[in-house]
Amino acid sequence: MQSFSQIKQEARKALEAPQPAPGKITAIHTGVIVAAALILTGLQFLLSLPSPEGGLSNLGASAFWETLQTLLSLANTLILPFWQAGLVFCAILWARGQSAQPRQLTQGLHRWGPLLRLYLLKGILLLPLLMVSGYGASFLFVLTPLSRNLMELLTPLMSAEDPLTALSGVPTAQLFEATLPLFVLMGILLCVLFVAVMYRCRLADYLILSGTTNSALMALGLSRQLLRGHVLELLRLDLSFWWFYGASLVLNLLMLLPAFALPESQTVLSLVCYGVYLAGTFLLYWKTRAKVGTVYALYFLRKLPSALENTNFA
Repeated sequence: MQSFSQIKQEARKALEAPQPAPGKITAIHTGVIVAAALILTGLQFLLSLPSPEGGLSNLGASAFWETLQTLLSLANTLILPFWQAGLVFCAILWARGQSAQPRQLTQGLHRWGPLLRLYLLKGILLLPLLMVSGYGASFLFVLTPLSRNLMELLTPLMSAEDPLTALSGVPTAQLFEATLPLFVLMGILLCVLFVAVMYRCRLADYLILSGTTNSALMALGLSRQLLRGHVLELLRLDLSFWWFYGASLVLNLLMLLPAFALPESQTVLSLVCYGVYLAGTFLLYWKTRAKVGTVYALYFLRKLPSALENTNFA
């Protein structure tokens, strides 16, 4: 197995030759995601306008736009994983020294059947981990001094006529601060369980997209086989991209800032943070996603037996 530095150097070389440039492919890929987010946000903003007459204040028009927003949100949620898979397919092509075309970003949609079954199986595996981490974190939270602030906050509300209504009057920032240790505990437990269980499934998407297998169950089995004894190795590879995941985390945390602002400035701050989040995400993915994806694709190809490494794409 080559060192991570060697794989990253090989990925840089692999991205120099393809035409069109990988940066163009990632720009198209991320641009579609950002455009979809802007459309959905625009519809939500229009529906929130308190216009006294005409436009969306009309019952029929309002119902139409609400239905359209719901359908588009559902479509975006369902299609996004397959659209992301298309970029993984392109990364595999780049790792093999081949060129990727913009139309190949739809390969995830073309292979929606096995990928859908794979995502459902992963969801079934993830659900118990969420339950265990939630119950475990709650148990530790209640039995330790970490819950003291929350208890002090909730105890006076129990004597109110309507505790739920009284709870709604508690400042969001104060409630968030009191429950933060609970979410931190849950996050730590979930990360440990995720690495121990779900990391073994990380190569299943690559196995389907590379044409190695069209069976979701077989992809999970082969992924577990390829990563047997290499889970910590893959974790170290993830940690070597700390800057990429750290930047993504910071951009996502920006969306929490409006919760700590004054009510009269929350709307403006929300729009500003959302705009910075979309622009930052586009720049980050445009400049770095091809390299990061190609490194993972090369790692995957190094794990395949030589007989499978030359599997033809469908």
